[in-house]
Amino acid sequence: MNKQNTMQPLGETKSLQNIVIDEVCQKISDAVIDAEATSEEKYITKQKLIVSADDMNTQEQLDAMDRNYDRRNQERWQNVLYFAVVSFSVVGIAIGSPIAIKNVHRLLSAA
Repeated sequence: MNKQNTMQPLGETKSLQNIVIDEVCQKISDAVIDAEATSEEKYITKQKLIVSADDMNTQEQLDAMDRNYDRRNQERWQNVLYFAVVSFSVVGIAIGSPIAIKNVHRLLSAA
């Protein structure tokens, strides 16, 4: 009997998928850390400016601190949403399609 192997060789595809997923995850992680650090720096700088402002009374300073805190939280949620969507999209494409994996790998190599 002549048996045909209907399975495609997965060694190269799996290896390439793992490389792409690892690279994408690292780039996303770096971007998240950078975005969080930038947001934290902005928050601290604005807080210092508010505290040192001589032309604001106490209530105005408190209101400005509240707005600054609210903006900081908004930026955090925005970053989480953006990076979650990007992460799931790119990793989903990388897992699903070998052709997409090669294209993403080329894109990452060029960057």
